[in-house]
This record gives sequence, C-alpha cells and structure tokens, in this order.
Amino acid sequence: SQTVLTSVGVFFATAAAPASAGAALSAARALIAPTPLRQKKGEFEGHEFWDEHYSLLMDAWRELGPKHPDLYTFGPAFQQRYIHKDLRDAAALARAGKGEGAVRGLFEEVIPGVFASSQLFTRAFREDLLDELEHVEGSGIPRRRPNGMNRYGVILDQVGMESALAGLATEYIKPLAAMLFPDLVGPLDAEEQYGFTIRYETTGDTELPKHADASVATLNLCLGRPGWQGGALRFFKYDGLYALPSTSAGAGEVVFEPGLAVFHRGQHKHQALQLLSGERTNVIIWLFAKHGVVRVMPYRSEERQTAAQRWAPTQAQSYDLPHELAL
Repeated sequence: SQTVLTSVGVFFATAAAPASAGAALSAARALIAPTPLRQKKGEFEGHEFWDEHYSLLMDAWRELGPKHPDLYTFGPAFQQRYIHKDLRDAAALARAGKGEGAVRGLFEEVIPGVFASSQLFTRAFREDLLDELEHVEGSGIPRRRPNGMNRYGVILDQVGMESALAGLATEYIKPLAAMLFPDLVGPLDAEEQYGFTIRYETTGDTELPKHADASVATLNLCLGRPGWQGGALRFFKYDGLYALPSTSAGAGEVVFEPGLAVFHRGQHKHQALQLLSGERTNVIIWLFAKHGVVRVMPYRSEERQTAAQRWAPTQAQSYDLPHELAL
C-alpha cells in the first residue's frame, strides 16, 4: 500500500506576487531536486533534500502566489463556482433531514463497491485546477512526488490548498464516503485527508501496478485533458483480511472521461492500465483517521451512522435549504 507524505502546509497570500519577486522564489528555482525514479515504495525518495529545504520551499510558494485564488479558500464562493449544482441541492436536502435519495441518485455503482458520478464538480473546477497546475508546474519551484508509486503530480497541501481541501472534505467528501461505505466510514474514520494530483503521459508514468490506497475511502476525479487513449482503472475482487461479500467489492474496469469522479474503498485493490497516447490528469483525495490510521474491519449494522448523523451540519457551517427545495 502507499504511504501519505508529510504536507508542507503553505498558505498563499491574498494577492498574487509577481513571479520575479522574492529571494526565496529565486533561491528555490536555483535548487536541483532529486529525480523521482522508484515506481514502488518511493515515498521517502530524496527525503534529505525535502527536509533540508522545507522552510525555503514554504516561502517560495508564498511568494509565487496563486493564479486562481478562488481555489484556495472554501466557502460560499468556492461552492457556487466549483461544486455541481446537483450535488449542492442534493446535499442541502440531506442536511435538512429530507433523506439521501437525491444524493444517491447522483451515483451509479459501475462495479460492485465502485461508485461513479459526473455531477459532483463543475467544468470550471476542472479548468481552473488544470490551469493552476500549469502555473504551479511552470513555477520552477521543486515539487515532491505525490506518493510512493506515482512520480509526477502535485501535493495540494504543499502549494497552499489545504484550507480549501479541508473544507471540501468535511462538507462533501466525508459524508459522501460515509453514505457509500457505511461499513467502514464512521465518525472518526475520515477525520483527515490527503489530496494530490497525478499525471499519466507517454514520457512519464504510463501505468500503475495493482495496489491498495493508504485510505479508508478514495475519491478519484478525472480532470482531463481530452484526447488520451488507454489508461482505464481496473479493480480486483476484494481479498482483504476481513471478508466482504462479492457484491461489496467486485472486479471490473472504469474508463475515465473529464469530469467523472469515482469513489471506492481504499483497500479495494486496483491498477491504472497503460496509457497508450495523450495525457490524463486526475485529482485524488484519500480519507483516513487521525495519524493516518485506516480502518479495515467492517462495522456491524447496528454500529453504523444514520443519514442524519452523516449530514449533520458542522460547527463552522449552518445550512439553509434553498427556497426552491424547501417545498
């Protein structure tokens, strides 16, 4: 299984700084980062470099500044621009005690235990995030590999998106995972998250061997861009320590298209098949308990959360049902 990397935890300034400004930015651009080579168990590859330059890289990301500031703060503006209206409306109904039927209706169980939807995020989210990734990747600031298997991508916390990621996970990703996987996701099993992007291309990573994630549940959203061939996601029948019925974790393949989001249990083993041409970028969010603990033993039926518990408003946010849904 893969291991979560330590996040840098950077907050961007409100206003973007010029790319030419700042001693830290210039110094970071002059660094020569270790080349990621390992395609398995590479999460600590070159850790001496990243530990040594931790503070400098923090300062450099601050000086660089964002291209799309809306991506970095979770709130009403973020939700309006980036969360699909169908999900916002369905979640509002669930939080108002009107059940999870509308939320469940957004998903199709394409493989036993694998749920897909194209109604979670907007096109603007995909386009802005892809544009932001180009801004990050073109900055000249060294970027650590996202996990022990993928060599190319961006750790979202490291470039300043931790606040938005935490809000998104709390308000949407965690209750969705608890609804889809009530056997594994209880109130304490998804308190933390790790978000990163991965990029498959013929000159870099083209495939990923069979593996399990370091998560209790995983969200995998395809950003694009269109035009690639190959690279489907293959799932295998569950063979873990605790028996799950075949109807809960089966075998099959998912063919990605831009905007398609897939939820699955982290321990449901899968592999990325070979990309034949083009480029595919995905954003992935892992959920797990504090200190990276991943639950694998299923809850008994009587121990599982109710819909009201899953969608209870957080202390930081209260929800009013939209007028058109309050009938």
